[in-house]
Amino acid sequence: MEVIISCMECQVQSGFPNFSSHSMMRLPDDGVIEATCPQGHQTFTIIQDVKFELLSDMAVKAIVDGYYRDAIASFTAALERLYEFYVEAACRKNGIGPDVFRLSWKSLAKQSERQLGAFIAAFLIETGSPPKLLPRPRTELRNEVIHKGKFPSRQEAIDFGQAVAECASPILEILRSDPFAEIVQKLVGERLRDRQKRAKDANARASTCSISTTFSLTRSELELDIERAVAAYALRPDMAQVVRDAHEIGAKIDFIRQNSEASCISK
Repeated sequence: MEVIISCMECQVQSGFPNFSSHSMMRLPDDGVIEATCPQGHQTFTIIQDVKFELLSDMAVKAIVDGYYRDAIASFTAALERLYEFYVEAACRKNGIGPDVFRLSWKSLAKQSERQLGAFIAAFLIETGSPPKLLPRPRTELRNEVIHKGKFPSRQEAIDFGQAVAECASPILEILRSDPFAEIVQKLVGERLRDRQKRAKDANARASTCSISTTFSLTRSELELDIERAVAAYALRPDMAQVVRDAHEIGAKIDFIRQNSEASCISK
């Protein structure tokens, strides 16, 4: 997954964006994009979104691009990371601090079945009812794709994503509700501060970037429709072309500026 970034140092120095500094950068695992612009400025772009949000967007993009195995893998990971986020939020809501949570989760980190069990228990305690889980045909498809190398069809990827969305929607609704809203904001803020530390240590300017994702902690939708999400994603502009257009604009601005400076000197 790639995002478009630009140099904030150039913008601060000149007062307007340096279109020539626009570039496409791959999103790293830690959500911190480090780049050096043509002027030699080192800058950091900090992704605000948490991992399950980004994974949901990767899943939809994979369907658009025709990578249906990748879509199912990303939808699976998005749901698992959403489970983890919910458990952490529930723990924080009940006075369990981050260090204790991380220590406890460490024993579950490599075992998805145990993570699922922890989520079911936390959800049951918080809501008094069991969560909606993936139906058996969807888990069987997931296992065939991930463990047996099955090549799923586009429709299978869409149907799987819809099943994941139907599991995710009630969790997202709870996380956006009043009892959790402040806790979620704090958790997101902590992740953002951790990511910003790299820029601070490098004494470099940092900017933040938020991506409009399919699963979202902030955007509330009555129904998550994966087919519609795929159609909307397909209409997004070509990022490579956006960067090329920005560079063309930047070159024209530089030409005008240079001619203006030359004209002032001649006068």
